[in-house]
Amino acid sequence: MRTYLYDGSFGGFLTALALALESGEACAISKEAGAEAGLFTEFINSGNDPEKAGGVRNQIEVRGSLDAWQRVRYAFLSEATGSETAVFEYVRLLLEKGRRADNMLADDRVRTVHNLANKVGGEAHRFKGFVRFKELADKTLYAKIEPDHNILPLLTGHFRARLGGFNWVIHDARRGTAAFYFDKKLILAPLEAARALEFDGKEAEVQALWKHFFKTVAIKERINPKLQRQNVPLKYRGNLTEFD
Repeated sequence: MRTYLYDGSFGGFLTALALALESGEACAISKEAGAEAGLFTEFINSGNDPEKAGGVRNQIEVRGSLDAWQRVRYAFLSEATGSETAVFEYVRLLLEKGRRADNMLADDRVRTVHNLANKVGGEAHRFKGFVRFKELADKTLYAKIEPDHNILPLLTGHFRARLGGFNWVIHDARRGTAAFYFDKKLILAPLEAARALEFDGKEAEVQALWKHFFKTVAIKERINPKLQRQNVPLKYRGNLTEFD
């Protein structure tokens, strides 16, 4: 089977997707780093072509919808095993059936992408309330997150709108990447580790006040640990000040 390899970026994936669609054959899409050679596997390096990437986006939006485009993006950001090929099969069906494809929920090609997109969208929504910033010595705000999915690109718009007057960094420690917002400019770049960060002298005091507030507002008789775990899963609490 022919497998189109991409460099791990979304633009690279869209380029591979465009080539796979153009081939009209049964094929697969895989990251260069995760590709496994097989006896009957033909690898093709897709490169990164903005024109092809833009073209396939336009096809998805015209034949499908803006929602279909968002599902493709979110499903890619899920980083689930086989998600690239799942998106390819979904888009191929979308181009064939048009907007009707998204109503074919009994079809695995549709259901798989919808489920992946919903998981990513749900986690991104939760993290808008889970991000906790700490103030560094230079007054930059720093937050560390470790989400299941690659949701960092989905958070930047929210915090850019809310914290546009500050410099800030959101560090996805699981993936070694970060969103840097400085002087009203935003970039995504690698950040493997944030060692020896120097926090503002009042940071410990602010954190203590926040923890005290969190405990004070809780009504003892209404504390529901089960519901709390449902709303704030244990796996997310390591980076939440109030649960330190």
